[in-house]
Amino acid sequence: MNMNNESLPAGQATVLIVDDNPTNISVLYDYLKGTGYRILVAQDGEAALEQAAAGKPDLILLDVMMPGIDGFETCLRLKRSEETRNIPVIFMTALTDTAYIINGFAVGGVDYLIKPLQQEEVHVRVRNHIQMRRLQRTLEEEVAVRRKVEEELRAVNEGKDLFFNIIAHDLTAPMCSAIFFSEYLLTQHRRTPLPTSVELIETAELVHEAFSTVQGLTMDLLSWAQIQMNRIEMKKEAFDLKDVLKQNLKLVHLAAWKKEIVLTHETKESLLVEADRRMLDTVIRNLLANAIKFTPKGGRVRIDADASKDGREITVSITDSGIGIPAEQIPLLFQVGRKEVTYGTEGEKGSGLGLPLCKEMVEKNGGKLTLESTRGKGSTFCFTLPATGPTH
Repeated sequence: MNMNNESLPAGQATVLIVDDNPTNISVLYDYLKGTGYRILVAQDGEAALEQAAAGKPDLILLDVMMPGIDGFETCLRLKRSEETRNIPVIFMTALTDTAYIINGFAVGGVDYLIKPLQQEEVHVRVRNHIQMRRLQRTLEEEVAVRRKVEEELRAVNEGKDLFFNIIAHDLTAPMCSAIFFSEYLLTQHRRTPLPTSVELIETAELVHEAFSTVQGLTMDLLSWAQIQMNRIEMKKEAFDLKDVLKQNLKLVHLAAWKKEIVLTHETKESLLVEADRRMLDTVIRNLLANAIKFTPKGGRVRIDADASKDGREITVSITDSGIGIPAEQIPLLFQVGRKEVTYGTEGEKGSGLGLPLCKEMVEKNGGKLTLESTRGKGSTFCFTLPATGPTH
C-alpha cells in the first residue's frame, strides 16, 4: 500500500499524517482513503518538516508524543517557516489535561483529536478545517489582488498628478510668455513708427525660446506617458552613432553659444550601434541640454564615444564643468515626481522627467546609465549601448 502517491483529480486536498506508530498511520489512512484526499506520511518531526515544505499539505494531523522533536516543537518550527506557517495543524494525543491542551493551541495548533480516534470525528474535523483553510486562501488571494489593483491605481493617480502638475506649472509659464511676446509683436507692427530690426529680432528670439521649451516638455511628457502605458514601440536598427551625436550637437549649439559654453566632441570614425534611434536622440538631447543647463557661462561640455576592448558595446560620456551634484542627491535625480525643483545657472527650469526618461530608454535598449559628479567640479553622465559589427 503506497500512501504517498495516491492518484487523485487535480484540486483535491492533501493531508499529512505524522505519527511514530505505523498502526496509527494505517488506521488514519483507512479512515481517510475513501474521502478523496491525497495522503502523505511522516514518522518523526524532522521528516514532517521536510514533507510539509515539499508537499504543501492543506492540513497536518500531528501526534504529540514522538521520539526526537515532539509534536509541540514540530508545530513551532512549522509556524516559524514562511512556507508552512499557514498550514492548519490538528494535534493527536491520549492526554486530556487542560494545561497540556492549552499548550498545543499556544504553539499554533487549531484543534485536538483525543485518542483512541473516532472515524466520524476525524472526518468532520479534517473536512471542516480544510474548508476553512480553503476559505482563508481565497480571502488571501482576493486581498492580494485588491492590493495589486490599489497599487496600480495609486501609480496611475501619481502619474496623473505629475502630468497635470507639469502642465499647470512648467508648460503654462512658457506658453504665457510666447503668447505675450506674440501679442507684443502684433501691437508693435500696428504702431507707427515701426520697431527697429533689433527689437523685432530680440522679441522673436524670446518667442522662439518659449515655444522651444514647450516643445521639449511636450516631447518628454509624451515619451514618458507612452513608456508608462507600454505603448512605445521599439524599433531597433543598426546605425552609425557619430551621425546622431553630430545632429544633436547642432541642436544644442545655440543654447551653448548663448552661455559662451565651449562644446567639444571626440568620436571614432565609425561606431555602429543597435538601438531605437528615436529613443537615442531623446537621451542624447536631454543629457546635452542638462549639461548646458548646469554649466555656468564660459564653461565646457564634452561628449565622447568609444567601443569597449572586446567591441561588444559602445560607451557615450557627456562631461561638463558645471556646478556638480551632492552625492546624497544623485539617486533622487532618476526618480519621477521628486518635489525638489532644480534651476540651471541662468535660471533654466526643467520638468524633472528628463533623467528618469533617459534611464528608462537606455535600459530598454539594453544599456545602463550612470552618473559621477563632484560638487563644484562638474558631472559626467555615461551610458552604454550594444555594438553591432566591427568598430574602427
